[in-house]
Amino acid sequence: MEILAPCAGPEHVRAAVYAGADAVYLGGKNFSARRNAANFGEYELKEAVSFCHAFGVKVYITVNILLRDNEMPSFREYLAQLAQAGPDALIVQDLGAARLIRAMLPDMPLHASTQMSVHS
Repeated sequence: MEILAPCAGPEHVRAAVYAGADAVYLGGKNFSARRNAANFGEYELKEAVSFCHAFGVKVYITVNILLRDNEMPSFREYLAQLAQAGPDALIVQDLGAARLIRAMLPDMPLHASTQMSVHS
């Protein structure tokens, strides 16, 4: 069993870790379904992952939107940023995004978003 906490911003990450979460999930400024949340910029993502890993807490980053063709170049850049941050897995909705992630980051674990149900 894993206690997984959603985190909309850095303060939520600290609260979840200090409260004993085994893992957290969070989204970046782009490519996340929770666009109205504070979310995390590139530096904040790296800091959150580093902080969580220091406490043995896993970090899953949401990439749980359907991508448009014109978003692919910036999505590729975002994946490179995520690779640098070092999350434990990505949570995906779009099967095309999953395929691109697999091509660019073959060792990155992928988790199916609950929103993936729109495919079936």
